[in-house]
Amino acid sequence: MKWTADQIAEMRTGRSTYRDTGQGTALTWLRTGQETGGEYSLLYAEYEPGIEVFPHYHTLYSESIHMLEGTLTGRVGGRDVRVEAGEDVLVPPKVVHQWLSAGSRTLQFLLEVRPAHPGFEKWLVTLQNMATAGLTHPDGRPKNLFHGALILVESDIHPAGRSRLMAPLLTLLARQARRKGIDRQLLDRYYRPS
Repeated sequence: MKWTADQIAEMRTGRSTYRDTGQGTALTWLRTGQETGGEYSLLYAEYEPGIEVFPHYHTLYSESIHMLEGTLTGRVGGRDVRVEAGEDVLVPPKVVHQWLSAGSRTLQFLLEVRPAHPGFEKWLVTLQNMATAGLTHPDGRPKNLFHGALILVESDIHPAGRSRLMAPLLTLLARQARRKGIDRQLLDRYYRPS
């Protein structure tokens, strides 16, 4: 996942950037699974200092992070990690991980999801647009439990630790939300792919 600054700039040209001004994140899909035949998707992200990503894991894909600028700290598989500019970290499927945007500078990094996961791509964009519309708390969590359940389940994001006990309830809520058409309503209104 070694991309030059020029390649990244070229890939960003003409792509939509999705911002959550409350939380201080900006996301740009550089390559989607549709473009790579499902092999991978590639996200360019900017996180303001202090952004936290809760402990979670994925079952269907791995994540690779390549830090372009700033410092990312966290835990991967029970060990502390610190990722500086120019460094990479790989998170295999089923490995619990969590992140914190450390330091005083905005993080810039690439996130590669392999294989691509269309639900992750779609619902991440939806969540960013929901935040702009005021449907999330300042930390990025949806205010509506049905919305949160849909995003987690459809994105293959599984809470870890004690929150793992909520998995059956989240699955049930997501199923009910789909039955009520809440997923279609959210996607129709807030999913605007580039």
